[in-house]
Amino acid sequence: MNIDFETSQIERHPDVQFREMGDETYLVHPDGEQLYNLNPMAGALWRLIEQPMTQAEMAEIVHAAFPVMAQTKVAEDVKAMMGELLSLGFARVRP
Repeated sequence: MNIDFETSQIERHPDVQFREMGDETYLVHPDGEQLYNLNPMAGALWRLIEQPMTQAEMAEIVHAAFPVMAQTKVAEDVKAMMGELLSLGFARVRP
């Protein structure tokens, strides 16, 4: 899936159910057959895409929160996690 880091807005799939329990975030796929547990970074990104945003915007927010992390590493992590959520059907590129 080729998604423009700067301009493609990503949002939650509207049919995904989710629950936050303490530090854990669990997603239930729209097909009702998959349960997915997000790590803390993915959980933070999940909260960010409550409103559609680009991966570049996400990386900027994460980097501002953790400035000791290299900006390129943050961008790579955001791309990887969003790629996974998109490929599994929990998120989508905003139409």
